[in-house]
Amino acid sequence: MKLINFLLLTLFIIFFNYSCNEEFNTIGVDLVTTSDFETKTEYFPVYTKTDSIADIQSDRQVFMHLGELSLPFFGRSSANFTTQINIPPNSIFGNFSQNRELEGDPNNTKVIEENERVKDVYLEIPFIVDQRDSDNDGVIDAFDIDPNDPNSDTDGDGVTDIEEQRNGTNPLNSDSDGDGISDLTDVDNSSYDSENKVYSVDSIYGNKNTQFNFKVTELTYFFNDLDPDNNFESIKKYYSQRDYYEEGFLGRVLADYPYELDFNEIRYNYKEDDPETESIDETEVVETRLTPRIRIPLDKSFFQEKILDMESTEALENANNFHNHIKSINFRISNSNEDIYMLLNMTGASIKVKYNFDLVDDNGTQNILTDDTIEEGERVLELPIGGVKINHFKNYDMPENTLSSGKIYLKGGLGTRSILNLFDKEGSSEVIDDLRTKNNILINEANLIFYVDPLFVQNWNIQSLIAERLYVYKTSDNLPVSDYFSDPTSSETDPTLNKILHGGKLEYKDGKPFRYKINITEHVSELINLSDGVYSENIPLSLVVTSDVAFIRSRTAILKNETDEIAIPEGAIYNPLGTVILNENPPESLIDKKLTLELKYTEF
Repeated sequence: MKLINFLLLTLFIIFFNYSCNEEFNTIGVDLVTTSDFETKTEYFPVYTKTDSIADIQSDRQVFMHLGELSLPFFGRSSANFTTQINIPPNSIFGNFSQNRELEGDPNNTKVIEENERVKDVYLEIPFIVDQRDSDNDGVIDAFDIDPNDPNSDTDGDGVTDIEEQRNGTNPLNSDSDGDGISDLTDVDNSSYDSENKVYSVDSIYGNKNTQFNFKVTELTYFFNDLDPDNNFESIKKYYSQRDYYEEGFLGRVLADYPYELDFNEIRYNYKEDDPETESIDETEVVETRLTPRIRIPLDKSFFQEKILDMESTEALENANNFHNHIKSINFRISNSNEDIYMLLNMTGASIKVKYNFDLVDDNGTQNILTDDTIEEGERVLELPIGGVKINHFKNYDMPENTLSSGKIYLKGGLGTRSILNLFDKEGSSEVIDDLRTKNNILINEANLIFYVDPLFVQNWNIQSLIAERLYVYKTSDNLPVSDYFSDPTSSETDPTLNKILHGGKLEYKDGKPFRYKINITEHVSELINLSDGVYSENIPLSLVVTSDVAFIRSRTAILKNETDEIAIPEGAIYNPLGTVILNENPPESLIDKKLTLELKYTEF
């Protein structure tokens, strides 16, 4: 009997709960039905004004432009740069300071005049290398036969790229060790050095194999780090248009050689064989690997006189003295057969001075002087390129149509900037007022859509150049819009994928550049909806090309025919390329591709 009662009670509880849930679900459906809201897509006007930049702050940049480049629709551009070099304060060369060498030390017989002498001097500036490996198979996208498939077989040897990464063989060569046996069947590839790397160099435009003269010249102009016009209380700004080399502040020429770029990894073997490892000849083993770079020999006598011979003098005592001693150096390209233009990573740039000096070898008998010998030591002094660095830009034959109606001509470097006004030219709008009066409006998506001018890409091919990324920011304070800050996407190897949800990346259609789309949903929502009882102001936005949307530091620029200063994000200076997009008044035949604000919203 108790069991029957228990079963009846259980059935009652289950039925009661089901009835309650059924009633709840029915009421929920009745409260919200599809007839209570409507989703719409509308297109609203965007008004534009494009300005040309006459001069731009170009000091203390991470990346420097160098070379000459012609771009269709934009004319010809050239760039060179000037920089200070640094040295550790009170540097000592060899083992002892010059003062100690001259005075001698009766308690230390190793203190002798070391006679430091320069062996060779090289300028080294690393290239920017492409590290994109979308499928993480160890083969960068530039060489990968299928960048999205780790099981692709780039060298066609029957071993997948990712397996070759695990095996330590070369995914770009079917016979890694060159013994005539394919990697698929070779059981011994130990002679192949899996540490060897093949690089794809980025941000070099024009003919990478052309020959040109690379010229390095000492300048006699001293660059203040602090601004004397502001009582030395702020950092002094330096602008691109003033070229101190052309003004005649010339010192000694340190290099002027015919030069061709080399994109191979630089490798140095050990200098001596270790007698304790009889089976290995260390002179055939790589000790140091360097990424591809510009590597130019410089005048040895200059660095002998200006550096080594000045040991223990006031000239090397501190940074300010040293920058008065060697004021600055200019780097430029001349006599190029074809266009060559580079963006160079100055973070690791330096001048390396290799020198020899005399030293005492006591042959292991410290207290016995009769067997002491004079040997030759060797050191490398590294002089980092730093302090004040200034890029000098020039434009030649810039077409007048860059500000013509119907199109927006955007270019980086010493280029252009466009102002965008959403909904209305003046900032206030009846359209915004109308949207605000609608009850319970939800902005689902808001996109600025910029179509590439078909004329700009009508002869498009794989060698053609175009800016791959646009960046929009608030003109009033030069800060990004809200959507930028809420976008968590980033990439360590591909800067075009930073803030990719916010957008601005070039889209292709049928193999040609097609359009850019920038998501500003949060920005528009703030215009339409109340926040703390107030509406956001419909301020103008600025539009530029960029090398990387992560570079948002403001730099000062001066517009043509104006004296007022504006702010330009650093990423716009780093990008030497351009794009032509349609504005709100395109040619009649392209009216369907005019610039618009696409708004997707829901009315409850």
